[in-house]
Amino acid sequence: MSLFQLFFYVHNIMQTFFQLVAGLLGVESGQDAVIRTMLYARASHIVHPYNVTVAAFTNKISELRNKLGKAGLKDEGLLVPIAKGAEGKVLGNVLAGDESSLAFDRTPEEILRIVYGSGNERVPGGFYPKGANGEIAKSYY
Repeated sequence: MSLFQLFFYVHNIMQTFFQLVAGLLGVESGQDAVIRTMLYARASHIVHPYNVTVAAFTNKISELRNKLGKAGLKDEGLLVPIAKGAEGKVLGNVLAGDESSLAFDRTPEEILRIVYGSGNERVPGGFYPKGANGEIAKSYY
């Protein structure tokens, strides 16, 4: 195989990989936007039997995800102080993002800490009581 053929082969694999990742990110972002929009429309509604608003509930969930992820502020509820809102200009937070309005990123370790609910990527629990089944997750067992 010539160097050109090898380059073309690798290029095609990478292009396919990036298309798959972009497609997954697009779908996940769209679903998140729909869910957060529906919650935002009900932000002031009281959630029974907890007697807190939907907005307060989303803030508590975000606080827990940030605590479990152990990587600082990477999740926000529906209402935030204006200083933390998109570009420091808005209170509403339908699309959560960083100070540049870019999506928060998470490492595989952070994701496992959150979905396991343990705050430890090596200790299964939460949504995956027996541990996740992918190669990345298995590498932490």
